[in-house]
Amino acid sequence: MALNWDDMRVFLAVARHRSLSAAARHLKVTQPTVGRRLSQLEENLSARLFDRLPDGFVQTAAGAELLPIAEEMERAAETLERRQASLADQVSGTVRLSVFETPAQFLTNHLPEVRERLPEIEIEISMAHVNANLSKREADLVVRACLPESPELVARKLGVLSYAVYGSKAYVEANPQAQGPERYSRCNWVSFDDDHTYFAGQAWMRDHLEGQKAAVRVNNGLVLHEAVRKGAGLGVLPCFAGDADPSLVRLTPPLRGVESDMHIIVHPDLRQLPNVRAVMDEVIRLFKQEAPRLAGVSTLAA
Repeated sequence: MALNWDDMRVFLAVARHRSLSAAARHLKVTQPTVGRRLSQLEENLSARLFDRLPDGFVQTAAGAELLPIAEEMERAAETLERRQASLADQVSGTVRLSVFETPAQFLTNHLPEVRERLPEIEIEISMAHVNANLSKREADLVVRACLPESPELVARKLGVLSYAVYGSKAYVEANPQAQGPERYSRCNWVSFDDDHTYFAGQAWMRDHLEGQKAAVRVNNGLVLHEAVRKGAGLGVLPCFAGDADPSLVRLTPPLRGVESDMHIIVHPDLRQLPNVRAVMDEVIRLFKQEAPRLAGVSTLAA
């Protein structure tokens, strides 16, 4: 009997989530559908795959034996999904990029240019702090400061992203101490909250504020930028964004030790797809073209 991949997906979901309702939510189907397909699979195999216990579904010996086979089918299905467009002659279709706020802001600034150069490609930008799973095709490309943990993924360095201290013109005019060393003790500051202290510039700010907490704390880089722009206090912002905002004043050179090496990451199965390759090349081109602004040196040279 040939195994049906849809039935095996149901089996895997129940094995991982240990309930029909949780498996149904994961698969985005109804609970009766999950129960029916699981019963059909057990009938086809003439084997009980789970014991229905009060605390959830537990695999039987037959279920444990089937699990690695189902996982192998899952890996094959994921590989097929990644490679299905590899025979396409046209550079078209949808390419999904997973990025956090700072590179998302940089890329959206250049979207008109990208769309003009790649008119047949639909681009989805997903902003997230957690890396997308490229093997499961949660995204086609990831732009991150950190290198991938998985050795199977391919990473290429894009360039250096620098940060500096900024304040709104109105805030700096009202608080002249913002332009000198007294800024750390006599000015309000805007930072990320305690769950995001690993973001660029937060350790530097903590050291310079000598343990004092910022007056405003957020969990999103775009909100942080807006809070500084509105005059809520001083903040550490990426130079390309702060220098381009006419309402802001840069108060320091690029901060040493706060730079981020940006990388673009792709699964090797996706790297040769025409549309993914085209978007990857375009992102690499943009980072190279804008390197002085990203490094925060263009305004210093002006």
